[in-house]
Amino acid sequence: MQGVIKFVKGWLLFSLLWGIFMWFVSWKAQGKEFGMVMVMSLYAGLIYQALMTMVARYKARRSQV
Repeated sequence: MQGVIKFVKGWLLFSLLWGIFMWFVSWKAQGKEFGMVMVMSLYAGLIYQALMTMVARYKARRSQV
């Protein structure tokens, strides 16, 4: 259960920070709505967190062998 909580925390933290950063750097100038930006960043964060979890699990399995 701790792994799931850690996954969700990492996902939400990355998503919110990424969305806010990209909003000020790029997306605001492109005229994207803030709500849509948050949805896009949640998807990006989910993919990023899933990849990081896969890498961590792979490294953990390799270190056990």
